Amino acid sequence: MKILHTSDLHLGKKLNGKITRYGEQIQVLKEIREICENECVDILLIAGDVFDTFIPAADAEEVFFDFLNEVSTPSRAVVIISGNHDDWQRLSAPSLIAGKHNAYIFGGENVPALGGDSVRATKIGKNFVEIKKGEEGVYIGALPYVGEIKVGERKRDISYGERVQEFIDNCFLENVNGLPQILLAHLFMLGGSKGSEERDIELGGSRIVESSRINQNILYTALGHLHKRQVIYNERNILYSGAPLQYAFDEVGHEKSVTMFEICDKKVQNLKTIPLKSGKPLAKLVAGDLQSAKELLSAYADHHVYLTLKLSEVLLEVESKELITSYPQLVDYSLEIHSSDMGVDGEERKKLSDKELFEAYYKKEYGTEVPQEILELYLKALSEEDL
Repeated sequence: MKILHTSDLHLGKKLNGKITRYGEQIQVLKEIREICENECVDILLIAGDVFDTFIPAADAEEVFFDFLNEVSTPSRAVVIISGNHDDWQRLSAPSLIAGKHNAYIFGGENVPALGGDSVRATKIGKNFVEIKKGEEGVYIGALPYVGEIKVGERKRDISYGERVQEFIDNCFLENVNGLPQILLAHLFMLGGSKGSEERDIELGGSRIVESSRINQNILYTALGHLHKRQVIYNERNILYSGAPLQYAFDEVGHEKSVTMFEICDKKVQNLKTIPLKSGKPLAKLVAGDLQSAKELLSAYADHHVYLTLKLSEVLLEVESKELITSYPQLVDYSLEIHSSDMGVDGEERKKLSDKELFEAYYKKEYGTEVPQEILELYLKALSEEDL
C-alpha cells in the first residue's frame, strides 16, 4: 500500500499577520492531490494543524473541505488528526459524514463511519482505523495533540511523556489481526528543531516526548507540529514531513516536500520525499541604501520579502510609503541606523569640548550650523543654570 504523509496545513494563516495566502494554499493542496493521483497513493495522512486558529474563517474551512472532497475517493482514504492549533471538536464535527466518503477525522469523541471501496476502512474506533486494499492492510493509530487537560485527567503524578506513551499504546489495543502498524501523531519529539512559528508547547521541556515512548512494533510514525521536515529516528522511520509552505522567515531556503512510502511484507519500503513547488518562497534581503533595496526588491518580485535596511539616517515618510506601495512582495522591513559618530573618531572626541561635540552632532543631524540661541540653551542646561 502506498502512503503519503503531510501535516501543518495551517489554512487561513497570514504571513507576519499581514499577507493572506489562500491562493498559495489552494495551489499547494492541488499539487498534493495531483501527487496522490500520479503516484497512485492509497492513503493520505495529515498529521494535525489543519487550520491556523481554533475558530477558522469560513474561507479556510471551504478550502479544506473542497480539498477533502477531491482527494478522498472510494480508492483513496484520508486520515486526519487535530493539532494544537485546531479546535478538535470543530474539526471532527463532520467525521460521521466524512467517513462515508473515505475520510477519517480524529480529534473528538465521535467515531467516524466506515467508508471506501477498493481501499476501505474495515474497523474503526475513537483512536484507530484499520484500512485494507484487497488482502493488504494497515492499522493506523491516531493520536491528536495531547493537551495538559488530557494528561492530568486520570492522575496528576504522571509525567507528560508517560501519559503520551499510554495514549500511544491504547491506540493499538484493537490490532488483533496483527496488521502492520502506523502511528499518526501531533507531538513535539526530542531531537526536533522548533521554528519561530510553532507555538510553544514544550513548557521548558515538560512536553517533549522521547522516541523510546513509541512502541518498537510501529513501522512508521507520521508526525506533525514542526514545520521543517526532520527525521527523528531514521532506523524506525519516525519523522516530521513538515508544512507544505514556508510560514516563517527562519524557513528561508528550506525546501518543502511530502513524504511517501510503501508498506509491503510488514516493512517500510521505497521511502522518499517529493518536493513541493507551489507557493511563493520567502527571502530575507539586506541593503545598504535605498536604491540597492529597490533593485533587490525588483529582482525578488516572485518572493515574499523581509528587508533589512542598513542606513546612516532614517527614511523619510515619502520614501517609506514608496517602498510599501511600490513593492507588494515586501512583507515587512526593519531599519538599522549606523551613525558615522558625527564624523569624529574616538581620540578626536576626547579633545573636544561639550560645546564642540554638540555643534558637530547638530550639523550632522540637521545639515546646518547650530543656531546661537539653541547652543546657548544647551550650554545653560548642561551647566544646570535656570532656563
